[in-house]
Amino acid sequence: MDSLLAEIFQQSGGELRTRSRWTSGLGGEGIISASGRRLQAGEKDPAARWFGVKAHVSTPVNLQADLEMHLSPEGYVGLSRINDGQVNACGLFQARPGNRPESKNEWLRGQPGSLLRERLGVAQFEPDSFCSVAGIQLKPQRASTQEECRIGDALTMTPPVTGNGMSMAFESAEAAIEPLAAYSRGQLDWNEARRQIAYRCDAAFSRRLAWARMLQWMIFTQAIHDGLKKLLLRSDWMWKLMFAQTR
Repeated sequence: MDSLLAEIFQQSGGELRTRSRWTSGLGGEGIISASGRRLQAGEKDPAARWFGVKAHVSTPVNLQADLEMHLSPEGYVGLSRINDGQVNACGLFQARPGNRPESKNEWLRGQPGSLLRERLGVAQFEPDSFCSVAGIQLKPQRASTQEECRIGDALTMTPPVTGNGMSMAFESAEAAIEPLAAYSRGQLDWNEARRQIAYRCDAAFSRRLAWARMLQWMIFTQAIHDGLKKLLLRSDWMWKLMFAQTR
């Protein structure tokens, strides 16, 4: 998809510079940060510090759906079918003291006795496919409070459990088109263009980010009785509600 977007951008008259890194800061006129998740420290609460791990499984995996979501006290792992019969395993985990398995493989395989362990217990991971990230900030950010003009994950991340991050990236880019076009034609100054982009992003995402944070909290909070939590997480009504509210 990166290659396709780059090709369309260039065909539309855009100038794409490769094998280079932007070093001039993000606060200047006409500059939009759209470079993905910001590197930053996690939230102060240790229970809210997250890191992600993903890898491809080359051996057959008996999935019951195109996408499976497996929950545990430490995080969650999504399994999805990809090309050539492989499965992509992608997990988000809490970085808490004392819950450190021996390897990334063990994080993705799940707890002994779990359905996830049944799926991936003897699976072979592609060594070159492993990728991990830390310093993930899931606290919703408002565009109107940012000093720079930001879109996509550079602005804010939605909890991955919603499955809506890529959509939000494209939606925020779409929200920026009209103000940027007006700025490029001299019809708006940069401050007004940036203000309009921020307003559109906040109007589009504030509600769904609040619901997404509630869903993330509900999955992992100890405040909800285990029996009630299991009932909620197995409720089609609850998932349909959360799906609707996070889009």
